[in-house]
Amino acid sequence: MNYTTSNLMNKYQSKIITAERAAQLVKNGDKVSYGCFHTKPIAFDIALADRIASGEITKLDTSIVGTILPVPQVLLKMAEKNDTGDFRYNTSWYGPLERMLASKGVVSFAPMQFQDVIKTRTEPLWHESLRRDVAVIQCSPMDNFGNFNFGISNALTRRDMLNTPIRIVEVNTNFPVVHGGAEEHLNIDEIDYVIEGTNPEMFYMPHIDAIEEEIKIAENIIPLIKDGACLQLGIGGVPNAIGKLIAQSDLKDLGVHSEMFCDAFYDMYMSGKITNRKKRKDIGKSVFTFSLCTKETMEFMKNNPLMASYNGEYVTEYTNIKAEDNMFSINATLELDLLGQAVSETIGPVQYSGTGGALSFTWGSYESKGGTSVLCLPSTYRDKEGKLHSKITGTLSPGSVVTIPRSVVSTIATEYGVANIKGISLWARSESLINLAHPDFRDGLVKDAEKMGVWRKSNKIS
Repeated sequence: MNYTTSNLMNKYQSKIITAERAAQLVKNGDKVSYGCFHTKPIAFDIALADRIASGEITKLDTSIVGTILPVPQVLLKMAEKNDTGDFRYNTSWYGPLERMLASKGVVSFAPMQFQDVIKTRTEPLWHESLRRDVAVIQCSPMDNFGNFNFGISNALTRRDMLNTPIRIVEVNTNFPVVHGGAEEHLNIDEIDYVIEGTNPEMFYMPHIDAIEEEIKIAENIIPLIKDGACLQLGIGGVPNAIGKLIAQSDLKDLGVHSEMFCDAFYDMYMSGKITNRKKRKDIGKSVFTFSLCTKETMEFMKNNPLMASYNGEYVTEYTNIKAEDNMFSINATLELDLLGQAVSETIGPVQYSGTGGALSFTWGSYESKGGTSVLCLPSTYRDKEGKLHSKITGTLSPGSVVTIPRSVVSTIATEYGVANIKGISLWARSESLINLAHPDFRDGLVKDAEKMGVWRKSNKIS
């Protein structure tokens, strides 16, 4: 490959296209991919939405792994025009925007683990819905070697683009360059068109302060973490509380192999707790596949050689998780029954989030040499009328989807304690789980357990 500046710039100039012209490449009935989270294009999205609004496009499928602000204009126009068109907005992860627009009949959820999101873009297609005709992503400007970096949204991006006939990048000068790893970029020779975008500011997560129950959960988990542990954390109050507690602790030589690089890791880096020295693979580097974070964390990741961005298959595949010694994963769940079944993606039959890497990390971390997997949840929630309900239930709410089966679940943490239910009988696990529930609901849960035949006279609640 000729890396001379003149040769690269000639190629670059020959592929420049306006957002409006790029949107014209989409035919009625096409399937368009927007990548994952931050790679969602901005200028192209507006131009394509205009075609829907004008009636030029009446049938369209778009696909993305997770949606962030700004709201995709294509999604809004699809919802607006759905009565007179045939539109689908496909995703394997529900966030606030998907939940808000789900009732419009446009958002379509595809249940799958994170590593399968990548596999569906590389294996022979077994269903027409998996086809993509145009892939458009937002990314960093071209570097001196002709590469466009995916920043903090590696996930499926490279394989998705390479397995799509028309490949378009929309460059944003504010898009961070984050080191791999692997599969963190595309080369000028691997794309068809370049849109020079409007350079909007990146989307940053607000600071999330942990509430009292989340702080207590974090305090219950911290004693389980040992020096040299390799961590996986998600988003929210509990991980942020974990990060602050670890930053103030005596723990040392921690590593990172995590689906998401979250703000808690930034806190740990700043306090010198993360070195990645004890890892079996990617020694000295923090492995992740995407990030949703504050501006401070994103600035820390930018051009940082301590980062290793990989695709989602590498990061979340069970055998790769298991291969690291002392893996310690912490994942949130929404509901847990007395049999130990964990619901992490629905509230009753209503889709709330997605499977992501939860099952893989729960299983892989437990199987890791010296590893631990923790599922955490506050013991209660309040409904719209302010009534208190238990998140630990006798049986799951009707229509709930089991994300992690009872045979895989191991350690559970609430604000009332921690219990490892792996390998113990239903009698023993019902007792352990009831003792993690809010005291106001324990007697009722005992009655549920008796009806289910998973409670003995010798069982007791604290």
